[in-house]
Amino acid sequence: MTINLYNHQKIALSYTRLHDNFALFMEQGTGKTLSALFRLRDLIKSKEVNSILVVGPKSALGAWERDMELFGDEDTRLLQKHITLINYDKVWRGTRYNNIYDCIILDEAHFIKNRTSKRSDFLLKLASRAKYKYILTGTPVSNGHLEDIWSQFCFLDCYVERGHTYSNIFRRKMDEYEPSVKHKGSYREFLKRYAILNKYFKPSSYIHVNELQDIMDEYSFRVKKDECLDLPDKLPDEIIKVDLKVKDKYKRLATKSALLEYDILAENPLARQIKLRQLASGFIVMEDGSIEEVPCEKISILQEIIESFPSEKKLVIFAHFIQSIANISKLLTKLKVKYVVLNGEQKDKKIWRKFQEDESIKIIVCQYETASAGIDLFASDTIIYYEPTIRTISLEQSRDRIHRTGQTQKCSYIHLLTKGTIEVDIYRALSQYADFTEELFNEYIESYQRKYGGGKK
Repeated sequence: MTINLYNHQKIALSYTRLHDNFALFMEQGTGKTLSALFRLRDLIKSKEVNSILVVGPKSALGAWERDMELFGDEDTRLLQKHITLINYDKVWRGTRYNNIYDCIILDEAHFIKNRTSKRSDFLLKLASRAKYKYILTGTPVSNGHLEDIWSQFCFLDCYVERGHTYSNIFRRKMDEYEPSVKHKGSYREFLKRYAILNKYFKPSSYIHVNELQDIMDEYSFRVKKDECLDLPDKLPDEIIKVDLKVKDKYKRLATKSALLEYDILAENPLARQIKLRQLASGFIVMEDGSIEEVPCEKISILQEIIESFPSEKKLVIFAHFIQSIANISKLLTKLKVKYVVLNGEQKDKKIWRKFQEDESIKIIVCQYETASAGIDLFASDTIIYYEPTIRTISLEQSRDRIHRTGQTQKCSYIHLLTKGTIEVDIYRALSQYADFTEELFNEYIESYQRKYGGGKK
């Protein structure tokens, strides 16, 4: 299979070929993973690297698995053999400090902006022994906090002395700017040079910003969606696979039509379909209407995406179930993100106008039936589908809420799909512009039962 890179991806690849330590500050939807994989393939084939560690949030690691499979069979096997994928939460627990990797890549590298966290400290020390290091993120700095840069650029070229990690990049640059002073490249020196501290010893404003920007420009390549003229107006769907945490319950409901611990009997195809979809989203509605929450990764994956999303941009989230919208709202409240909801329970059906006009409202959470037609949401260029609809017209109409007259950006569509569940088959039907009918559901159940040996019930 031939992979055709866009112009900006080719430029990004050329930069990584020229630099052993480099940052790709590429906005979500511009394909930074593919550029990095081409570089890794080159390094593996030239035998310059053998062991590669890719660290990222769970929401990003699926893109690496997906994009590796876009290469030819031989290259895919080669990449899978040499690349270890691990998420930020596990890396400092599940990776030995004395492991040595030839190449380390941090995806969504702003996850190490807090230099004092255990994962940041671990990764910086691990990086001090790797030859090739690359960082990928569309949001290197959040809310104007320029101090976020130090740990990310320290990762690119660092050394350890007496248990502390220092930046070679800032050491060399500060020696140039202040040749009379011997620098180590410490965070304290960074703050002294570029920040004015408040009484709590936190940056309140910044100085020598142009100088700092020059350093960043030397070691990074920046891409925004609106600068990529060869990208389509509607970017290809991005699929994030979410682990199913209640496999046993899901299997029993799919094969036996019942969950005895909840006194649920769902022999009716429509009822069983709804219950399976609910389990895939982290809850189940009991016969008396009460809600039973079950373990689900979706909400934590959504949190990762929101925390990685540029703070100056707006976001649209579509969901099917009222309970899913309630869970999303609870998360946004916890994160202190200002949002509005447009669903069947919302009395103000024009609340979307507030999302469009009020800069402080960053997210609108929508239900398909209420918000998939007749409204404008082009203040955002990105939709997250928390769970799929079963009607292709609802999906296509929802896509057009952001792709409308007035939209100046390329539009991104992110789908959260729970692995091993009905959601995957629903999305497959939708991607072929077909509704997920009762007939398709029955085919899904028969296939599932054959696979798991349940027999037809």
